Amino acid sequence: MDIWIGTSGYSYPDWVGDFYPADLSAKRMLAYYATQFPLVELNFTFYRPPTADVLLRLADQTPAGFRFLVKLPRTVSHDQARTDLPGFRLAVERLHGTGKLLGLLCQLPQATHNTPRDRAWIGHLAEKLGDLRLAVEFRHHSWHRAEVPDWLGELGLDVVAVDVPKLSGLYPSGWVQSSATAYVRFHSRTAGNWYADDKDRYDYDYSDDELGEWVTAAQDNAAFTDRVLLLFNNCHRSQAALNARRMRDLFSRAATGASVVQPFAPPPPVQGLLFS
Repeated sequence: MDIWIGTSGYSYPDWVGDFYPADLSAKRMLAYYATQFPLVELNFTFYRPPTADVLLRLADQTPAGFRFLVKLPRTVSHDQARTDLPGFRLAVERLHGTGKLLGLLCQLPQATHNTPRDRAWIGHLAEKLGDLRLAVEFRHHSWHRAEVPDWLGELGLDVVAVDVPKLSGLYPSGWVQSSATAYVRFHSRTAGNWYADDKDRYDYDYSDDELGEWVTAAQDNAAFTDRVLLLFNNCHRSQAALNARRMRDLFSRAATGASVVQPFAPPPPVQGLLFS
């Protein structure tokens, strides 16, 4: 069982000082990030569809072995618009050609319920993007049914497990998978902030005990799992990066029989950072 750990996005000014060196330029963030983690979720693609050139430039900044997970644009995941699908497909195919695309993420809104219409849209996405390893994250509790992971598995899609607050309308936390790949996203456990703006919603620092729950869950499901993807979306004030580092330490210490995938780039030389 291989454990891949990373964060949702990497280009955050408020990470400078705690995660990024104080003198590191924005243009060098991805290269530095690749010395710390083996993969990243691209979050900016949610707000605007990426071009192939943009994705290829990012790939060029990372070492062999590094992997990207690319989030679908909100026009596709939220608005169910077909117009952006061909261009998005073309861009991620080019990234796939570099060998650095690990998969795609469709983060559905809480307004998307388990209805025939919305199931049909997921089926359409499976037809158009499923061969590029598409994972689906649900937000509405109506998708929390025993048959849903099996259905996604039949479509060739991965279901995303989440770490979120305990709220009645929300898809609940807990281990779930539809294939031999387990994909977990860490958001927050603060119920009072969930329906605030994104800055407050994802403002959370996980404790070792909370992270350890997922180490135990991975251990309990190791017989059914070849690969675990652990992505931290609590991105304010470097919390995601620091929690991701801590999760790596916890897995490395635990007797899980798992192999934690290490960064593919060597640590940066200290003197080199002075002139970045």
